Amino acid sequence: MSIPAIKVENLKKTYGSRRSAQQALKGISFEVPAGEIFGFLGPNGAGKTTAMHVLMDFISASGGNCEIFGIDSRDPRSRAPVGFLPEVFSFDGFLRGEKFLRMFGRLGNRARGQIEEAIPELLEFLDMPGARRQKIKSYSKGMTQKIGLAQALIGDPDLLILDEPTSGMDPIAKIKIKNLLKKLRAEGKTIFLSTHILSDIEDIADQVVIIDQGELLAVDKLDNLLRSDVQSYRIQFTGGGEILLNRLSDYGDVKRVGEGRHEVFCSDAETKDTILKFLLDAKVDITLLRPSGATLEHRFLQLLQREELSDD
Repeated sequence: MSIPAIKVENLKKTYGSRRSAQQALKGISFEVPAGEIFGFLGPNGAGKTTAMHVLMDFISASGGNCEIFGIDSRDPRSRAPVGFLPEVFSFDGFLRGEKFLRMFGRLGNRARGQIEEAIPELLEFLDMPGARRQKIKSYSKGMTQKIGLAQALIGDPDLLILDEPTSGMDPIAKIKIKNLLKKLRAEGKTIFLSTHILSDIEDIADQVVIIDQGELLAVDKLDNLLRSDVQSYRIQFTGGGEILLNRLSDYGDVKRVGEGRHEVFCSDAETKDTILKFLLDAKVDITLLRPSGATLEHRFLQLLQREELSDD
């Protein structure tokens, strides 16, 4: 049995004195398998940042424990394979980007040659190659966020712990970051990702944890979490003749959506499987299979029993 990248057991955190005690975490437990993208979700004040700060040993827990790759998170050795990006950070504005990343690369115990090779690659990927010689105090909000992400990556960590990593970035940059995280997962890295942008988690996460008011509401594979919320299925395909279209119309609502392209809607998984068999037998190109109604935002609100959610 493989060691999880993160293991949290009955984690508790209480702030304040006995009279004014506030429970930020009320005994949450979960595991993050190695090599996965793991979404850590909850509204403001849910306890996400507190849990991450305990994990990084910035603050002490009131009860329970955390492990990183089998090592107690209070042990400094546990953080050797970790790259961390906090939600709120402040870097020395007088440092130039290149020197800043070089410093964090050395802190990550990476070889000098590897650091010098990685710096221009990271800055080029993040569309800020000129930033290597600029002082951080001259950076825009988006550039500051990117250099923060670059410092988390420069040590080539096995585990990335990221709190709102795409905050302040433009849409194109956000897409690039999501693709980067998927690439890192394919290389065997583990990403523990906290964000308010639920669509980002839905696009890339393998599993999610949802907490609210310090309590665990759900921990499951993303597909399982959404499956309980499926209302119908939408299937798009290219090709096929009238015989196929007539056959499909007995099982769902068939519509033409373009030249040679059609889509069919059905209301249950069994019918969906039957339609897919017809399409595969006909050797047409299936371009889309999407559960309708199964969105992470909808499931999130169900668990929180709330009517609306801001994506800010």
